[in-house]
Amino acid sequence: MTKEKYVCNKCGKHTPFVQEVENLPDGVERHYAECQSCGYQSTIFYIDSEIKSLMYQQKNTAFGTKKKERLTKQIKGLMGHLKQKIELEGEK
Repeated sequence: MTKEKYVCNKCGKHTPFVQEVENLPDGVERHYAECQSCGYQSTIFYIDSEIKSLMYQQKNTAFGTKKKERLTKQIKGLMGHLKQKIELEGEK
């Protein structure tokens, strides 16, 4: 079985995709992959307790329903706002 690989955003080399989690303040989790060549950490996404709860609801909702579509849209929006908030705070 071959491991999934991705191209590093910094050095451009192919590296095994191993998702890791970093716990940030306020119950936020940063999910990322680290390049085995250069050590660069590529952020995949951020989640908090509200997003986790919605993801659980989404997982347990029938595929193709309006509720599933609404949850998906809501999760994407919240994840985008959280990413923007975290990364803007990091620039300060």
